[in-house]
Amino acid sequence: MPPNTRTDDAMADRSIRNDRELCLRIEAQITHLACGRIRYLHVACSEGRVILQGRSRTYYAKQLAQQAALDVSPGGSRIVNSIMVS
Repeated sequence: MPPNTRTDDAMADRSIRNDRELCLRIEAQITHLACGRIRYLHVACSEGRVILQGRSRTYYAKQLAQQAALDVSPGGSRIVNSIMVS
């Protein structure tokens, strides 16, 4: 029996859409909690992993961003905080 590529494609599209929506929610939450303290913020989500990128002047703001991501992410998501402090 050949694989149902139409179903597989639909599931992949749904997964990508869910990842994009999650990234947008996380970015909004970080912007809200960190009050603009993270410059060049970028959030990438894929396969249960969330990567935070950007720049901050303080470790406190970096931790605020991480907490915001944890608050919004589904349980079991792995947060990689690559925000640079300088």
